[in-house]
Amino acid sequence: MSRSRDILRRVGSFWSEHPSRSRRRRAKTTALGVENLEGRMVLSALGVGYPAEGHSAVAFNLGNGGDQGGEGEGPGEGAGTGHGETQSSLLGQDAAAVRQAFQTFDASYLSAVAALRATATSTSGPTAAGLTAFDNSIASAISTLNSAITTDLSNLTNTGATLTSTIVGSGGYTATLQSEIDSAATGLANSSNSAVLSLNHEVNTYLHTTQSQATSAILSDSPAGTITATTQQTYRQAASTAYEAFNSAISSAAQTAVSGSAALSSTAVSTAVATLETALNSAISGLGTAFTSSTYNPTATVATDLTNLTSQLTAIAAPTAGNTASANLFLRTVRITLWQAEGAINQVVVTAVQNYNNSLL
Repeated sequence: MSRSRDILRRVGSFWSEHPSRSRRRRAKTTALGVENLEGRMVLSALGVGYPAEGHSAVAFNLGNGGDQGGEGEGPGEGAGTGHGETQSSLLGQDAAAVRQAFQTFDASYLSAVAALRATATSTSGPTAAGLTAFDNSIASAISTLNSAITTDLSNLTNTGATLTSTIVGSGGYTATLQSEIDSAATGLANSSNSAVLSLNHEVNTYLHTTQSQATSAILSDSPAGTITATTQQTYRQAASTAYEAFNSAISSAAQTAVSGSAALSSTAVSTAVATLETALNSAISGLGTAFTSSTYNPTATVATDLTNLTSQLTAIAAPTAGNTASANLFLRTVRITLWQAEGAINQVVVTAVQNYNNSLL
């Protein structure tokens, strides 16, 4: 009898105290300068009882970037994988391509200014012919930049044309950049290092501003119907509440199973999973009718994942009576099963929202 009480005491401490023994990892973040508008997707440990009191087992951040695995022992690497830059990985990819185009333009500018410098002397500025050649080189480089940006944004079927016009149109950001660089070149006083460095510093300021304007415009692209951050936050809160209730139910079933040296009750598991599915479907419906009536609606996939979860939980071998190691193995297996399943469901919803938002771009 005393040995059984000891096992039950260990069960209770497993669910309530395990966080203090787990090894935690720091989230990996990526500094992206002006385009670092993204949040993080955080999957805390998905096992029952892992979250601190008052917090859900799963924190969702739909469509935002950053990678973070789970905590402690278990399948952390596979359970939490962030996606995308800002609200859309597609926009992030386009912004990165545009940044690369600006780097190519910068190389062309440096070549042009070196040629311009050669027409100046130590006491006088560049020649008129030198300035004309410089302006022509910059015009050619701007044309190449515009073409690259146009190509980079061509994958945005609905919004690409408007973005392209804003950035490379006749009154767009790159047109202003060209005028600013041409004007700056006329101020080159002579061919000295200090004069050229001053010109480069001025042009770098213009270039940085234009690149920031372009990438910000791309990353801020949000067409009508996009599932907003506010709507996603509402979903996260509802899903967190659902998982808290689900984990509590599975915790109770696990303690009962250890006490009786039995497998998880199929009735208890089925009831808890059915309740979770209803709650998740309700949370998903809150993402909007346009989303749920689209081909991106993830409820069917979520249902399949939950069916698999029921089978996996009820298939876990019962702990051996009076065997502490067996009880701990049983509890650990339950925890990892939940961890992997909930991570998979989160991935399904995150991907669905991303793909839906991308389809509007």
